[in-house]
Amino acid sequence: MTTLATRADLFGPGPVRTHQELARYIRGHVDRAANGRIRDLEVEYSDDRILLRGRSRTYHAKQVAQQAVLDLTDGHPLLANQIVVS
Repeated sequence: MTTLATRADLFGPGPVRTHQELARYIRGHVDRAANGRIRDLEVEYSDDRILLRGRSRTYHAKQVAQQAVLDLTDGHPLLANQIVVS
């Protein structure tokens, strides 16, 4: 049985997570929050920014994805949302 990591597990004290692990977790969280409405979703995580890329049919889905990241990270210093609405 697997459990989802909490925000404290990922960003709080404890074992250090790699940027790839954090990006993978954020991607899964965004995908669940947006109910799969972001196609070709990519997440890049670094110490100074989070970058979202992908495609969406609606601006609303793009905003849901952005809000999911903000909720998860307690407002990361720089979030770049490059999801294209088409």
